[in-house]
Amino acid sequence: MDNNTAFNINGDEASFIADPSLKIDHVHLKVSDLKNSMHFYQSILGFNVIDKDSKEDTVYLGSQTAPDDDKKIPHSILILTQINNGTKVIYQPNNLRKEAGLYHFAVLLPERKYLAVFLQHIQKNLDPQFYEGMADHAVSESIYLHDPDNNGIEVYRDRNPSEWKWLDQNKVHMVTEPLDVQGLLSQHGNEKWTGLPLHTSIGHVHLHVSNLTKAKKFYQRSLGLHHTATYPGAYFFAANGYHHHIATNTWIGTNLEPNSANDLQKPGLAHYAIRLPPEENTIKQLKNHLTKNGAVIDEKGTDVNKYDNSSFYVYDQDGIKIQFLFG
Repeated sequence: MDNNTAFNINGDEASFIADPSLKIDHVHLKVSDLKNSMHFYQSILGFNVIDKDSKEDTVYLGSQTAPDDDKKIPHSILILTQINNGTKVIYQPNNLRKEAGLYHFAVLLPERKYLAVFLQHIQKNLDPQFYEGMADHAVSESIYLHDPDNNGIEVYRDRNPSEWKWLDQNKVHMVTEPLDVQGLLSQHGNEKWTGLPLHTSIGHVHLHVSNLTKAKKFYQRSLGLHHTATYPGAYFFAANGYHHHIATNTWIGTNLEPNSANDLQKPGLAHYAIRLPPEENTIKQLKNHLTKNGAVIDEKGTDVNKYDNSSFYVYDQDGIKIQFLFG
């Protein structure tokens, strides 16, 4: 495949393959109390405020920046926008929204030591009501929590890809087993958490959907991702030999309301963004292919799009909103 094209399109659905450079760029959440959410994401997750848009009640959050990046606009990986109905969500264990949308977004740390330091940090500072658990997935090690609006969050580190076990060309071995907490802390427990380190990114997003077969059709056929793993009630999809960029599940049922992406009176997922190379011809090809497969292209959108003008939006089979960025 030509790495300089966004997709490999030869007229055959099987050859429609996502570009190897595809990645999740950022996640945009609607929150019920922006001040409270900012405090949570800064004090617990260690995000830095990159910018604020008071007119839109929106903040842009990212990780640390390198000293030589002072003249560059720092990259935001999480955007928070205040909803406008004044409702504050009080978390309850069974307070799950019965609509398609975010199960969790996953913050990928660049080294294992940062996961150990983060674990020590939340052991001391996280209110237990926000804690979800920990797991070893064979390809990665993960810690799970949720924010004040019950948006799920995974903080994880990848094992070296040489340690991943591939069952065939596109199927990777993933499990859910207990995390070796003592091993993690004994090897990497001597530093202090000072916030998300340089090169932190959004590794993947995991979504609640109403139908796995329809989700697979969209993410595999329309977006060109490989189906890399299957759990009971869940499918995983990725580009370029990654374990997964996007996952879908039906763990809260199949009778779900469509996602309320553009409803600024409800907290939850506004959109997530995929970044691809900026070749004009392949952008047109991608749009044509998405349209051919039933997706509606939204050139305007309703989201704050401060730093990326060359973009458009589509919606998956459950109304989950996806922004495509190029560059």
